[in-house]
Amino acid sequence: MKISMFVVTLLLTVMMIGARAEEDDAIMGNYQGGFTSPDWSSRYIRAQVVALSEVAHRAVLFIGIDETSAARLEIKGRTRDGIAEFKDTLALDTLGGAHAFEARIEGETLTGTLKKEGALPVVFALKRVFLQPPTLGMAPPEGAVLLFDGSNTDLWERWPNTWCLGGDGSMEVCGSNFKTIAEYGGGTYHLEFRTPFMPRESGQGRGNSGVYVLGRYEVQVLDSFGSEPKDNLCGGIYQFAVPAVDAVLPPLQWQTYDITFTAPEFDTAGNKIKNARIHVLHNGLLIHDDVELASGTPGGISDKEAAAGPLLLQDHGNPVRFRNIWFKPAN
Repeated sequence: MKISMFVVTLLLTVMMIGARAEEDDAIMGNYQGGFTSPDWSSRYIRAQVVALSEVAHRAVLFIGIDETSAARLEIKGRTRDGIAEFKDTLALDTLGGAHAFEARIEGETLTGTLKKEGALPVVFALKRVFLQPPTLGMAPPEGAVLLFDGSNTDLWERWPNTWCLGGDGSMEVCGSNFKTIAEYGGGTYHLEFRTPFMPRESGQGRGNSGVYVLGRYEVQVLDSFGSEPKDNLCGGIYQFAVPAVDAVLPPLQWQTYDITFTAPEFDTAGNKIKNARIHVLHNGLLIHDDVELASGTPGGISDKEAAAGPLLLQDHGNPVRFRNIWFKPAN
């Protein structure tokens, strides 16, 4: 028995090490700025930089005549001693065709050149920026129920223990789903979340959680920064709706969901007569515009729909944090 317990403990320790969250690498994130070459000063460039490991990053570039027509391009680079370097040929059809691209990130600054064959190189410089959602830290309005302010988890339940209080006004996923004791229905739900930085992980193993309205309708939480929107990535409603725009911020940065939910309606016999509807702002950007939900999403508390239910935060094995959670009833 002692040997078996030792093996189990060792395996759990290895798993925890392999999936641990890490500190900011001062490279990944959003970069904004522009072209410094006079002929290109009015043209558009920005970047999202994603950590793939300690020695590799992926840059998602948006380059074009203006923001609306900018092409989305991806390039992988190597990282060493805190410096990331990128080199490739980019197809920029709206800017005259193929351009050689070279860039490096050092000291939270991304600098580089684009060069078309037979032409002089154009220079750009971007700085790492930290975007703040407009409703971050918003206080509960009159008539709202404050569900979590960081001081305690008295309105929540799980078995056998409560989630871990972060000491900074947040609580962290700790080994099980977490849901409100009381049930709520239609109205506005506000919550803030932060995904961990897990550069060794990928896909669904990277900052995974979820917000289940009424315990049945999930809006995905995931570190999918730098990815194109999908129904199983951050902001997605699995099997129902892909976010209309990419609103995801990098890991370790606080993000917001402002969810307006219309609960399903039932007749006196318990038959559903109206589907649920959901309207979601992610970091202030509209990602779901009054989407009709014909049923609940997978993984909730029940396959059977209801007019009220708990707010449930999902445990998916990653140390995602939540804070400033409140609900204002529709009526």
